[in-house]
Amino acid sequence: MHRRTLLKTAAAAAVGAPLASLASPTSAQAAGVYHVAVCEQARNQILIHPVAPNVDWSPATRLWRWTPPAEQAWGMLSDVKFRNTTAFGWVALVTASGGKVGIVNMGDGDGLLWQAQPNGNPHSIERIPDIGVIVTASSEQRDPKAKPKTRDAYPGYLTIYAPTNSDDPSTLAQVDTIDYQGAHGLWYDGIHLWALGTWTITKYQITGSHRDSRLVKVWGHTFPDGHPFNGHGLDTDHSDPGYLLLTGGGSVQRLNKSTGALSPMKPSSDGVKSFARIASGESFWQQAASATTHTNYFLQFFDSSGASVEHRNLVGYGYDGQFYKARLSSVDFT
Repeated sequence: MHRRTLLKTAAAAAVGAPLASLASPTSAQAAGVYHVAVCEQARNQILIHPVAPNVDWSPATRLWRWTPPAEQAWGMLSDVKFRNTTAFGWVALVTASGGKVGIVNMGDGDGLLWQAQPNGNPHSIERIPDIGVIVTASSEQRDPKAKPKTRDAYPGYLTIYAPTNSDDPSTLAQVDTIDYQGAHGLWYDGIHLWALGTWTITKYQITGSHRDSRLVKVWGHTFPDGHPFNGHGLDTDHSDPGYLLLTGGGSVQRLNKSTGALSPMKPSSDGVKSFARIASGESFWQQAASATTHTNYFLQFFDSSGASVEHRNLVGYGYDGQFYKARLSSVDFT
């Protein structure tokens, strides 16, 4: 077996395994093991560890690790998603608050297939399969050297990158931007792209193809004045993919994608940066412990009723991790 095949097989084992455990609530409960990826900012890296009884998050149990190039624009990794592609197999989509975004070719030297610098504090990234379009969400002004403006006057934005060849990310180029207040979250559910801002959640249709690709608004909701939402994280609900999970400064919300109805989730608390729910209904979140760094050294896990069951941190690394965002390392939309 060639080295490339071996590496790809290892990457698939590290990241692909959750697909089986997410097939149904029964299988997830029976398996009792799934994989979690964290944006760890103390060493600026992406780590994947298993969640299993009596298994610490140590270097010995680590399934995958990626660090970006050592440059300022790649500082403070802020989002990661894993997607399966026709041309490259598994890739990791990554963003850094320092200003850059990229696609990592997992298991083939973990090199960057593509990178760009949308600036404006990138907080999320998503890929549209078949046409290979990349969308990023930035929460602040485009020019990091510009004089700061009020958030109402400069609302943040989405950046759309499109290729000439959907199998070749090196052909990606910026084709459009959309102003979007405090843009923090993106999720593609196989049909629509969803975007989350400070007070808004929006559903977009993807029209056109390749360099003609654009986003067209289909539906949107704005939280009322005085609502302490402050949108931050967006993910699918793996216990029922008819719903999305929204996290904000003051709550965790569950969105019915068909009706647009929002309902508060348990657990709920201040400062939740990301929230994920597996098929069994168990869940975990990253809650900011520091108002300055917005990180925490552990992830909190909950049972299907929302009751706290355990927390996990790094063991044997020689330092306390600083977790900014956490996800299931899965691309399962069903």
